[in-house]
Amino acid sequence: MIRPIFIAAAFAITSTVVTTFSSPAIASGGGGYDTGSFSQQRIDQLYELGKAYYKAPQADGKRLEYCIKTNDGLKKLSRSSVRPFKRGAAATFVNSLYSCQDPSLKISDAVADDQGDAILHYLNKRFKLRLAGS
Repeated sequence: MIRPIFIAAAFAITSTVVTTFSSPAIASGGGGYDTGSFSQQRIDQLYELGKAYYKAPQADGKRLEYCIKTNDGLKKLSRSSVRPFKRGAAATFVNSLYSCQDPSLKISDAVADDQGDAILHYLNKRFKLRLAGS
């Protein structure tokens, strides 16, 4: 004959096991890794478009290299070279962008307006500039 104390203990253990492995844990495979979460990420389409424009070759087949014009001359884009523009005006940053190959060519003259907006959005997020008016 089974004693009532053992039945109560067995019921308590099974109910604990059931609540520990609840339906969300079982639905995710039990390991806590949800493979469906990647598809739920929000993708910034303007950022991706600006990145594509930034890295795309021009009509002549060469990629446009971006430089910042400073008092010391032209510097390639890097976190240290764009640091003076952080939290500044977007127009000031855009007016300082030049081509590294041709120092007289402003980037704003080399790309279309809609491409320029996307590239500015990309650079703003890429270098964490937090530009005003962008």
